[in-house]
Amino acid sequence: MTDLFGNTTNCFPAKEVKLPDFSSFVSFDIETTGLPHNSAIIEIGAVKVVNGQITECFSEFVNPGFPIPYMITQITGISDEMVKDANDIVKVLDRFRDFCSGFILVGHNALNFDCQVMRHWANEYNIYISNDVFDTLKFAKYRCEKLASLKSKKLCDLCAHFGIYSDTYHRALADADVTAKLYLEYLKL
Repeated sequence: MTDLFGNTTNCFPAKEVKLPDFSSFVSFDIETTGLPHNSAIIEIGAVKVVNGQITECFSEFVNPGFPIPYMITQITGISDEMVKDANDIVKVLDRFRDFCSGFILVGHNALNFDCQVMRHWANEYNIYISNDVFDTLKFAKYRCEKLASLKSKKLCDLCAHFGIYSDTYHRALADADVTAKLYLEYLKL
């Protein structure tokens, strides 16, 4: 967004929050066509948690407007066929913003990856998302002595440490689901 003076406003400021004791939040994840600086979003997944219980899910593919790289299809299982009839990023980001309105967002590596990519697209299309963000990876790496001894802080390894398992990783809704469960375990530390 640009104000009357030509100053650019960040449409997704993604202000970091520490580990507050909140039991209502939206856990989210995205899948993309590559690294943050040059990628398109191909899937957004989120789970809404109210009073410690998952109450709603959000899962949408995004048509990036170009073929998904072979390596990304190998990692995520998301193919061109799966996204060919999906909406563009504007419609999906609008619906995601509405879904998570009023909630703190929780994500794994959210500040270094997901928020960067979403910020790019939010700024590109003037979609303002004002939610604060708690990053479960950053917490595990830098803010929790009880997790310092773990060799890996990857989502699957942190989840395994807490007895949280998933048949699927690198799919947005599945990763959002286990990230929500991981955050709820953090509250017990």
